[in-house]
Amino acid sequence: MSRNAPPRLWGGGPKGRRGLWLAALAVVLLLWGWFVLGFLEEPSAVDNVRVALLVIGAGSIVLGLAAAVAGLWMLVTRRT
Repeated sequence: MSRNAPPRLWGGGPKGRRGLWLAALAVVLLLWGWFVLGFLEEPSAVDNVRVALLVIGAGSIVLGLAAAVAGLWMLVTRRT
């Protein structure tokens, strides 16, 4: 890329590919967290099992949101 060329946006180069992979991972983590939290309604989800479901489900959703923000940030920001 020459010195005066405009920066690439939306996935040009290795950083863009990483951003796409990170955004895809975010979707998987969000779906997994939602799936795990769905088991909270089960009668067997008591005491330690309930805590484990909450930690795993909420943790996956939080990591998924963080990965989504980071992936989109990598895709949209300017590369100079």
